[in-house]
Amino acid sequence: MKILFVITGVGLGDATREEANIKAFLKRKPSTKILVCGYGNSYDYFKNKFPTIKIHGYQIPGKSLRFRVIPFLLKNYLLPLFWFFETLKLKRKVRGFNPDVIISDFEPIGVTLAKLLHKKCVVIFGYDPAQFEAYTKTHNVSKKILLESKFFEKIYNQANMVIIPTLLGGEKKSLLYNYIHPIIRVSPEKMPSEKILIKKLGLKKKPIIVMLGGSNFGIKLAQHIEQVAKKFPDEQFLIFGSQTTIKTSAPNVAHKKFVPNFLEYLKVCNGVVTLAGQKTLTESIVFKKPMLVFPIEEHIEQLMNAYSVKDVAVVSKYVDEIYLEKVLKYFLEKRGTMAAKLMELKVEADGSEQVVDLVYNILK
Repeated sequence: MKILFVITGVGLGDATREEANIKAFLKRKPSTKILVCGYGNSYDYFKNKFPTIKIHGYQIPGKSLRFRVIPFLLKNYLLPLFWFFETLKLKRKVRGFNPDVIISDFEPIGVTLAKLLHKKCVVIFGYDPAQFEAYTKTHNVSKKILLESKFFEKIYNQANMVIIPTLLGGEKKSLLYNYIHPIIRVSPEKMPSEKILIKKLGLKKKPIIVMLGGSNFGIKLAQHIEQVAKKFPDEQFLIFGSQTTIKTSAPNVAHKKFVPNFLEYLKVCNGVVTLAGQKTLTESIVFKKPMLVFPIEEHIEQLMNAYSVKDVAVVSKYVDEIYLEKVLKYFLEKRGTMAAKLMELKVEADGSEQVVDLVYNILK
């Protein structure tokens, strides 16, 4: 089996999800050959792990919690041209590898390359068109959100198979899409105990984790958390992610851009403040951690992710520093209630094994 992965590099969620899938393929059949195409965070993440080809990809400007279409278009207006020439270049490089299947997320190069090479293409991504359709019946959505939905669905329609990981598990049937259980890197029961991890990580108490992901979205949120942290002296805040170093002067705040053992911190934490990326939400749910979620405005996938977890998390719109202090206080007071709700959830996190089964089936 030879598999080509085309992975977006805007954040790190897609990269870590596909790494879990790659490990599942290698566990099923160790002789499986892997080739990765990526850019930005995905290229940096995989370049020392598997043979990796660097490609051009999306650039999403901004440090606030709003996806702005005009700046995005201005930043990426030459991207279709890059995709055209890059696909032709990749065709020559990949032809020698001769993959049995191409697995992509929402990268157009993946589906286009599959057509040029006459290979099956499997798209794995968190956006659920059926959920969005149901959402629009009770909520007003902007033209920008509708445009995003059309873009994702166009990519879905070109793929041979679409696999959608769910956040809360459960069974969901569709003639068009394959819904699977959550995908995580390591299950909590396979990790050391909290007592051992707290000692290993040198922590004095269970922290509140603030996860920004691999992009610059949320930097303002993190900076304001650093400012309001002094109002919560009994809490320790650990900020993870972002491509920019966040200076912290508060004694109960620290920042780490990226650590490979993030799940160790997640297992021992006392709560998670995060954007609405699917990977962090998935792992927080499986690890039964209370969540304060700030979805990026006008970002359809984050909007749908936040909508999915609204019954087991505090979902809020980020406004300003004063409002942040109020919603953070509310979240800390409600942690126990949310933890109890999460403990009641029975979530099977075997999504990667289901991915392997589905891919093997489509190749038969």
